[in-house]
Formats: sequence, structure tokens, C-alpha cells
Amino acid sequence: MSSAEKMALEIAKIKNLPPLPEASIKIISAVNDPDISVNELVEVISLSPTLMARLLGLSNSSYFGRAGQIKDLRVAIIQVLGLNLVKSLSLSIALNVELDTSQCKLFDANHFWGHALSTALVAQKIAVHLDNELMAPNIVYTSGLLLNIGLLAAVYIFPVEMNNVFANSEQTDGAVSKQMIESFGQTQYDLAGILLERWQLPKVYQNTIKEFRRPEFEGDEKILAELLELSHSIGYYIIADNNEEMPDFSYLLNKLSLSQELVDNIIAELKENKDNIDELAAVISG
Repeated sequence: MSSAEKMALEIAKIKNLPPLPEASIKIISAVNDPDISVNELVEVISLSPTLMARLLGLSNSSYFGRAGQIKDLRVAIIQVLGLNLVKSLSLSIALNVELDTSQCKLFDANHFWGHALSTALVAQKIAVHLDNELMAPNIVYTSGLLLNIGLLAAVYIFPVEMNNVFANSEQTDGAVSKQMIESFGQTQYDLAGILLERWQLPKVYQNTIKEFRRPEFEGDEKILAELLELSHSIGYYIIADNNEEMPDFSYLLNKLSLSQELVDNIIAELKENKDNIDELAAVISG
């Protein structure tokens, strides 16, 4: 049996994939509840001391112009952070804590979460202009954050092998997935499908991410997968932080019946806020 076959077998058995603790399940459920109150969210977040500490640290950081005055998360949410930001960060930090990537030296956690946040924000902003019930802001945003969760899982389970993957590829759109296939016959999206099913996350996330970039996919989540494909590519352009000519997104824009002007405006807005995205990525990655 080849090393690739052995790796595929190990992934299929999912022996090393961590179960999702009850606290994280409750956090994810809370994040996806559009009607949750501040008090209810604080109660759930309190189940994770690490999450609470990072959120309080952010509320007292120079990012918000504070210097250690706030010690109560409820006050931090109301006066500083806001409910939507806390929900977004809670999901990301919970996932980052469950999948420790510190053993893979070449994995750039800040880059990963910067791209994840950019993808989620782009998708959410575009979804407002699409008439589809699957495009509720919380679903779209969460889908964007979860899109590359398989890469985190791969780094967590196979830190040595993934270190070699990163050594032989640039962390750019498509390059890592291509190298993963060559190395052990799986893409991050294959692994994400296994992980999300094991974690029993809603089917909309399982189906969308498992079938991401598969042309033959015709399920109900097809439009969400197409939106994520566009947002994923735009996310790389945003975090590249250069003045190179914008890539041609016309093919994906046509599939979604979107205008170039709309996308240009979203990109310009997020590029202006790139420092904020970088700061939040650093908080998530710890």
C-alpha cells in the first residue's frame, strides 16, 4: 500500500479527527441563532474560558482605543464589540482552539484567518443582493468561515506532512489543494466534509463545502457554493495587499448575475479595512 493510500485510509477512518466538545457545539448553535440575546450569548461564551479571555482582551486592546478598563463580557459586547462581531469571533476562535495548528511550523494562521474573514465578509455583502432563502446573512457568513476548515483539520492531524505541503507550494488559491492531492490524495474540502459530518453541523454547511468546486454538483446549495467560490477568490486578492490588476471574476459574476461595479465597491471597502481584518485574524489565531 502506498503512502498516499495509507493517508487516505487514515482520513477515511477519521480516528484522529477530534469530536466537538459540548461547549463548542453550544457556541456554534448560538452563533447561528439570529435572535439570541446578549445575556444568552454571554452565558454560552462563558463555557469557554479561552474564548472569553480573548474577547475581553480584544475589547481592552488598542484596536478599540481601550486600555484595560472592561472586565465584564456583557459590558464589552454592549459598549465596545457589538453582538455581530462577537458572534463571528466566537465561532472562529472556537474552531481554532479545537484544531491546534502550532505543530506545523510553516502554517500561517494569521494568513488563514485573514482569508477566512475576507471570504466571509465578501460573501455576506454579496448575499444581500441575491434573492435566495439560503442566503441568510448568518448562514452565508458562517459558510465563508468554515470553507477552509478542512485545511485546519489537515494541519492538526498531519502537521509534518502538511509542513511539506507548504514547503512545496505557495499559500495561494488552489496551490495548496493541488499539492495535497499530489501528497496524499485528498483535498481540504474532502476532509472538511468528513469533519463537519462528524461534528454534526447543519447539512447546508456539510453539502456546500464538501461539494465546493465540483462542477457536477446540482444540489440546493449550488448557488451558495458558487457564491463562496467567488468570495474565496476575491478574499485572496484582498489579503494580498498589493496594487496589481484585479483578477477577472466575470465568469463567476455571470453565474450569479452580479455586476462588476458591485464587486468593485465591496473590494474597495474591504481593502480600506484590511488593517481591521488583520487585527481580528491575529485575535482568532491567538
